[in-house]
Amino acid sequence: MPQNIVYWDDVTEGQDIGSYSLEMTAVKISGGAWATRDTNPIHHDKDFAQKAQQKNVIVNIMHSEGILSRLATDWSGPEGEMKKNRFNIEGNCCAGDTMTVSGNVIRKWVGGEDEGYLAGMHLVELQVNSVTQDGPFCNAQITMALPTKS
Repeated sequence: MPQNIVYWDDVTEGQDIGSYSLEMTAVKISGGAWATRDTNPIHHDKDFAQKAQQKNVIVNIMHSEGILSRLATDWSGPEGEMKKNRFNIEGNCCAGDTMTVSGNVIRKWVGGEDEGYLAGMHLVELQVNSVTQDGPFCNAQITMALPTKS
C-alpha cells in the first residue's frame, strides 16, 4: 500500500496530524518493556505494580515515547525524518487502559545557521499528546524534517 508523502510546502501551523487509540494490554505493556530491556517488574508483574500503588502493570518510558513518535512518522510518511524529540510523562497508563494519541503542527520554519545540523532543513515541530480515561499520560514535542516540492 503506497504511503502518503507530506511536503513542507503544504503544512500549516495549527494543522491537525490525526489521532489513534490503543487498548493497552498486559501483553503489549510487558512486551514493550522487554523489547527495551526494561526488566523492572512494575511493567510485567501485576502484584508488584499494585504494591507500588498502581492499578496494574504500567507502560515504560521508551515504549511510551515510541507510541507518540509513531503518530509523527505515520503522519509525515516515508520521506519525513525525525530530528528531535522532547518527551514528558504526566501520569500513568496501565493494562486495561485505552490510550488516545493526537497531535498538531505548532511551528514551521527553515533551520537557521545557528541551529547546527538542522541548518537549511525544512522543519516542523509537532505537539503530540496522549491521554487515558484517567487523564493526561505523556506528551512530546517532535521536530520533523520534511521534503519540499521544489
